Amino acid sequence: MPQKESEKAIVQTRQQRMLENLIIFRRSLVYQTKEFFQNSTLHGVRYIAETGRPIGEKFMWFCFTSIGAVTALVIIMSLWEKFQTNPTITGLDTDFHNQNVVFPTTVVCPEAAFDHNKSYDVAYKTLANYDTEKAQVFAPFLDLLTSLNFDNIRDAELLAKSIPSDLLSESSIREWAFRSHISCENTLISCKYRDEDIVCCDHFEPIYTEHGLCYAFNSRFRSTAKEDVKTGAPHDLYETDKKWALFFLPNSTTQIFIFSNEEYFGADFNAQIDWAEDQLVEVRISKKNTYTTDDARQLSIGQRKCIFSDEVKLNYFPDAYTFSSCMKQCRMAKAIMLCKCNPPFYKPINNVPMCAVKDFACLNDYKLNITNIRDCLQCELSCSKTVFNIDKLMKITDRAEMPGVLVEFLTWPIIRYKREVLFGWVDLLVSFGGIASLFLGFSLLSGVEIIYYFTLRACCMAYKNRKELYEIEQRIRHEPPPAIDLQLKLTSHVNQTNSSSSSAVLQVQPAELHKDVDLGYLARQRKNEKGYLNHSKTLYRTRKVLPQYGYENNKDKRQYDHGQYIP
Repeated sequence: MPQKESEKAIVQTRQQRMLENLIIFRRSLVYQTKEFFQNSTLHGVRYIAETGRPIGEKFMWFCFTSIGAVTALVIIMSLWEKFQTNPTITGLDTDFHNQNVVFPTTVVCPEAAFDHNKSYDVAYKTLANYDTEKAQVFAPFLDLLTSLNFDNIRDAELLAKSIPSDLLSESSIREWAFRSHISCENTLISCKYRDEDIVCCDHFEPIYTEHGLCYAFNSRFRSTAKEDVKTGAPHDLYETDKKWALFFLPNSTTQIFIFSNEEYFGADFNAQIDWAEDQLVEVRISKKNTYTTDDARQLSIGQRKCIFSDEVKLNYFPDAYTFSSCMKQCRMAKAIMLCKCNPPFYKPINNVPMCAVKDFACLNDYKLNITNIRDCLQCELSCSKTVFNIDKLMKITDRAEMPGVLVEFLTWPIIRYKREVLFGWVDLLVSFGGIASLFLGFSLLSGVEIIYYFTLRACCMAYKNRKELYEIEQRIRHEPPPAIDLQLKLTSHVNQTNSSSSSAVLQVQPAELHKDVDLGYLARQRKNEKGYLNHSKTLYRTRKVLPQYGYENNKDKRQYDHGQYIP
């Protein structure tokens, strides 16, 4: 029992000591608040806490200071919003001249991407085991694989039900598609580049995407049954070339896509040209390139609304960042997460299985989730982006002897756009400083003053003048508050040693009403007021003794001065 009582006493003593420390620190903060208001460099706050000012004048200065602070805050918030939403500007780059231009990627997707004879032959020799009837049933499934996508994957699942699963599992869906696709020789008849004859199949590479099996000129990659392979150097154009054009003659109805060589072909692109047999289609294009200066790297991706090619490294397309590769990776990641496999029309990935026929049902169920672009909002445009616009499109059907597709530059590209920083961090700092200084007289050192007064200085006072602060706290707590004079009259809080009145407020009357007053007394009184103004400067010249702050040794006189503290 005695031990428990002693422990309880120790706990109570510790709590009392902590409470006493809090009280002393509070009194120190009150005093430092008064000191800060009197000596602060902020405009107007000195008059709010100045002793002797009428309450109406204090309220007036409080309103002025508050209006200035609110106005400064509103303007600062508008500047911050501008910095977050529109800190860049795009304009023409006048110091630019193209020496060479990369010709756009041109993709030819035939309406029938399969070769039925090849499909039947593959089905007859492998899946049907040389059974003619079964080969005729199995061949449509192989035909459909050459144009497989999320829209027809349900049809592929139904066609595959008649084929034994053990036979289909001998090869991947991608390999079956490449065994049945139409050859380049049967897709393109003749080609010209820069007005010179070229071998079509030496320059048009097969690619397998959501648009099926197509052939692409100047593509960034080419597809094989096992992987997507990066191609070599792109085809360039020079200003001295005879013609800045590509001409080719398809063998059947096709869709044609034209886009930048920097992008990855996929579902994000739509066909610009639908070509039918015996048509001559002439396409005049223009190039618009936008690049971003390195100064924009100081901004976040959300602020500049673009990503540099080396800023974000994609897992499945690590070469360089582009918007199309980011969107394709997003769809691949969702398919792998939902169905635990990679669709066959996407780039094969190491350590990730290729989707088989048994996974088609899962892909069909989640196709809306996989193709939903709202889940890919992290994909921003590239900071260096090239767009090819079709300025002129002509379809001529009355020239049967000259069919084909002509893709040609309307003029030599001489325009480039530059995105640069309009409002950076330095501009934001200057704007904030100018607004705060204009309305409040605030600077960085003013902020340091606030921290200094209410942290370091308050703690030092609570530590060095602990006893005096505690005594003052006890005096203020036990004595009644002073009377408040609401009249707008000039008052003085200097103690009148010769006055018999108990009030600490002295009302000053005009001099002509008291012509017999002692002039020497008035001089001494004015001198005391001047000494009061320097009162706060002498507080830290001694370590042990604090002034009486208006308290007399004789307490019966009831003359108090609470101007030094805010209760």
